[in-house]
Amino acid sequence: MIVRDLIKRKPVTAGLNATLSDVAKLMKENDVGSVVITEGNKPVGIITERDLVYAVADGLSPETPVTKVMSYDPVKVRQDEDVSSALSLMVSRNIRHLVVVNDEGDLVGVVSSRDMLKAVGSIALDLAIW
Repeated sequence: MIVRDLIKRKPVTAGLNATLSDVAKLMKENDVGSVVITEGNKPVGIITERDLVYAVADGLSPETPVTKVMSYDPVKVRQDEDVSSALSLMVSRNIRHLVVVNDEGDLVGVVSSRDMLKAVGSIALDLAIW
């Protein structure tokens, strides 16, 4: 199984001019745990639910620019990589969201730890049936 097989929806994105409030609304409206920050089709950052929690705990305003909180140069994986190598990358980097790109570096999607768990569970069930 390859990473592209795990992508079930279009990635939720925002531009560099977004605020924490903007990305929180996007997460709520789209029921996602991360928003990829893009310039054109290129992912330049990512902000997650955890980042928002830390920002609130630190007393940042909802109007704080996302650039003050986001992780720059997010961990990326190519869409044609094997799921096992992507999972290994997530575990080794201790991340819950992996940005998926094509050969040109354009954003294709996001794979979450929940997506990975579903894939691993599906593979395990398939093996158990045999």
